[in-house]
Amino acid sequence: MKFKAYVLVMGLSLLGYWTLGLFNFPVSGSQMQTSSNKVVEDQVTQYNISVRAGTKMDRCVQAGFVASAYSQAKDEPNSEEWTRIRHDDCTVAGLPQ
Repeated sequence: MKFKAYVLVMGLSLLGYWTLGLFNFPVSGSQMQTSSNKVVEDQVTQYNISVRAGTKMDRCVQAGFVASAYSQAKDEPNSEEWTRIRHDDCTVAGLPQ
């Protein structure tokens, strides 16, 4: 009798674990997307701060961070645009490209 109860409890536990994993899988993906968007927003904010209060070199470096954040988020059009902005800012800062 104890063996049957043990098997029943283990079976229900495994079923519950599998069900919770099944329902949580899509949430995990949307959390990753939200996280990537937050990183991009933070980097753009840092770039805007460097435009207002930083040096030309700060703008160059921050534009590179923004381009990298878009690349990590798999947003190719924005990544290419920010790579161009980085190139322009670094040229203004006197860094060879």
